[in-house]
Amino acid sequence: MKRKVYFKCVGLIFCALCLTVLPVAGLAAEITLKLGHVAPTGPSTHDVSAKKFAERVAANTNGKVEVKVFGNSQFGNLMEHWAQIKTGAIDIFDQDVSASFMAEPKPKNLLIMLFPYVFESQEHFHKFLRSDLFKSMMAKVEKAANIKYLGYAGDRTPRGFTTTKKKITTPAEIKGLKLRVPPIPPFVAAYKSWGANPTPVQAKEIYTALKSGMVMVMDQDLTMTYAAKYYEIQKYFVAINYMRSGMGIWINADKWTSLPNDVQTAMLKSVQETEIYINRFTAQQMVDAKKGLTEAGVEIIYPDLTPWMKAAEKAVLANEGKMWEKGLYAKIKALK
Repeated sequence: MKRKVYFKCVGLIFCALCLTVLPVAGLAAEITLKLGHVAPTGPSTHDVSAKKFAERVAANTNGKVEVKVFGNSQFGNLMEHWAQIKTGAIDIFDQDVSASFMAEPKPKNLLIMLFPYVFESQEHFHKFLRSDLFKSMMAKVEKAANIKYLGYAGDRTPRGFTTTKKKITTPAEIKGLKLRVPPIPPFVAAYKSWGANPTPVQAKEIYTALKSGMVMVMDQDLTMTYAAKYYEIQKYFVAINYMRSGMGIWINADKWTSLPNDVQTAMLKSVQETEIYINRFTAQQMVDAKKGLTEAGVEIIYPDLTPWMKAAEKAVLANEGKMWEKGLYAKIKALK
């Protein structure tokens, strides 16, 4: 009898300890938030940053808040995401910081972030993101779009381009070539400034366009060139590194003000932790991509950037006072 009582007591003590040590496990969150992004699920910076943010929010709130991630455009395209976060149909949006120009009232100053060589290094880009200039620009988006910018969630890989046959090191060598670019005006303007014949092609049609010869050159970053296996039909990657970018996270403003102060603090901390993780993740992705592309027979070219930068600056200055406020380019350059 004593033996039975002993084991019963031990069992009760063990259960009590489990509940004490693992208070979050099996318990429903008090607050559930929906996060959307447009990239495929998997090793994309969008998906990895979104899931890391969700993980850190759960940890920093002791399970009080659950962020459910809906990737792969489940809530629609970019414009539909901006519209839905404004109304509160979705709570959180994870997207490239520069894409916030879509929710920005005119003049769309944030559009300048998409133009070539506005930022001369990732360090310069980071200084801009920490500046009062950027904060004032983002404040206009927050007010117009009914959102709160939670912060920067980490670096993306600088952009360059690949070629099928021709080795290119100068703008003169790209002149006249049909080149795939995303259907976004700043991308088209960049390659026109270098003399190429930019042809907008949707992401899902890239592989077919390259294989068929519809285009011979593709605007892309190093990691995606490797991840999407474009090395099967491309021979060169030209690292002109003309665009610096990274991920941002926004939340519906009404939802933000409804959250307790401790949850707000935890979410801001979670974005900062996500940035640290994603910066390391992207750096390792670049190392892996360089190794993988080289082993696959792709030559990575690091050209002299001077002629590329000189030609591109003309395209930037041509849009001063048109797409964004006059003098903004000089203000950003002064942050170096």
